[in-house]
Amino acid sequence: MFKSVKGNFIVMLLMLGALFTGNAMADGKPTLFAYVGAGLKDPVTELGALYEQKTGVKVEMTFNNVGGLYSQLELSKKGDIFIPGGMPFLAKAKQAGYILEMAGPLAYHVPVIVTPKGNPAKIYRVTDLAKPGVKLVLPDTKATAIGASAAKVFNKLGISSEIEKNTLALVETPMKVTTALLMGQGDAGIVEYSDAVKNSAKLDMILIDPSQNSIDEIPCAILSFTSQKDAAKAFMEFAKTEGPAVFTKYGFKTKL
Repeated sequence: MFKSVKGNFIVMLLMLGALFTGNAMADGKPTLFAYVGAGLKDPVTELGALYEQKTGVKVEMTFNNVGGLYSQLELSKKGDIFIPGGMPFLAKAKQAGYILEMAGPLAYHVPVIVTPKGNPAKIYRVTDLAKPGVKLVLPDTKATAIGASAAKVFNKLGISSEIEKNTLALVETPMKVTTALLMGQGDAGIVEYSDAVKNSAKLDMILIDPSQNSIDEIPCAILSFTSQKDAAKAFMEFAKTEGPAVFTKYGFKTKL
């Protein structure tokens, strides 16, 4: 069995508490707080900066894998916005009563295969990952949106047990998959399309057949804990309108 990924939630909650207990107003305008998927940091940070320039409303953010984000918001029950990398954890939050409303998709989370440059293990399709001896580094299946999507693909193709045998490590974020491969620690991995684009000079990307892939939506939601519903809704509408162009800039797919 693989070792599960654990975050230091006590330290994180102390950091969140310091933010939440601070002044929620800046120059007479509200300050929003958003939980954002780690792989979405660049586009969402830019969206927040654009929104502040336009409205004067600052958006503070915490970044983590989606499992960590869910644990943080569940324990703190504070904050305004939730932008995870996919819909399953949003559905879980909605079922728990943590979501007021949502918009999107801002973009799509598209799993792809990456290999070291030159593809030395000759990986051309998903089923090649199940070949004996292939060394895999994968995003955690329970803590990351891409990991969960990859697990669905493996289950669909009936190769989950072979994938488990070939997996060297499950890591906290897709970015750590690319780091491991760049360090020579594996033959292949699964990451988000934008990660592969970002590292295209050093890694090869193999697209997954759309009929086999598990593509997810990236939403923006308002948390039921918010005390600034109007301001949170205004940001959500801004993200819905301006988000696709910003996400495209960072290599995400916004059309399928």
